[in-house]
Amino acid sequence: MNKNLATDLKILEKYYDIVRVIDPLATSLSFPAILSNAPDNSQYYHFGSRGQSCKECICLQAIHTKETFVKTEMHEGKLFMITAMPLEMDRRTVALELIKCINKTIVESFLPTTEKNTNIYCSAAKFNDLVFKDALTQIYNRRYIDKQLLVEIVEAQQSNLPLSVVMTDIDYFKTINDQYGHSVGDEVLKCFATQLQNNIRQNSGDWLARYGGEEFLLVLTNCPEQQAYKISEKLRKIIEHTIFNTTAGNLHITASFGVYTSSGQESELYQLVDKVDKNLYQAKQVGRNCTVSDN
Repeated sequence: MNKNLATDLKILEKYYDIVRVIDPLATSLSFPAILSNAPDNSQYYHFGSRGQSCKECICLQAIHTKETFVKTEMHEGKLFMITAMPLEMDRRTVALELIKCINKTIVESFLPTTEKNTNIYCSAAKFNDLVFKDALTQIYNRRYIDKQLLVEIVEAQQSNLPLSVVMTDIDYFKTINDQYGHSVGDEVLKCFATQLQNNIRQNSGDWLARYGGEEFLLVLTNCPEQQAYKISEKLRKIIEHTIFNTTAGNLHITASFGVYTSSGQESELYQLVDKVDKNLYQAKQVGRNCTVSDN
């Protein structure tokens, strides 16, 4: 290891509880820490560690985008601030991870006055919701997709489990906006998101996000294509038979679905999204209110 790097890390250890250089893409069963001052590495899992993974691995994002990321996280009743930044080492990009326990006094110093009398952890949760939740539908937003889908791709590849992605789009949504106004369109979007969210697989790690406009992305973990197709068809029929109560009266809508199951070769977000988007486009072309997959 570079002597200058070793010196820098020693300095950082004075200001952070844990300073470590890790490779979250490590495939061995050993903990992928290259260097760490943590007293017990086992309590901080990353990819390749005992079959478990960090579900929001900002180290992976830092390596992928060559940018620095910061997040807050609860662990054993304590609030931590975690910083991850890319670092070139031995001709490969790894991550420098800095972890600091944030006590109430420190956090209150940068919280708004109106928040200082509330529970500190609720404040952190509200902050994360503002960052990763869509304000209208209250499901995950595009920022969450960009952050989390890459994690799901890598985890699926390392665990050799199928990962399916579904993209759905409300049919003729522009007509709804044009005929009834955008406020009614917003009501339809909220109801549509609620129906999808309430009918995805529970306790399976699946998640739903608003991709943009009237398009939504559903990520199905450990789900082969045939099962993903059945789930999409179930959702499509639920939407088709749902009465959408709006200020303009009861409306009936339909939606189209595209399904794609990762081949394990996709290493970029756009590769996976582009393929599922093409299947959604095909569903629109063949008449809407249907589901299209590769098979």
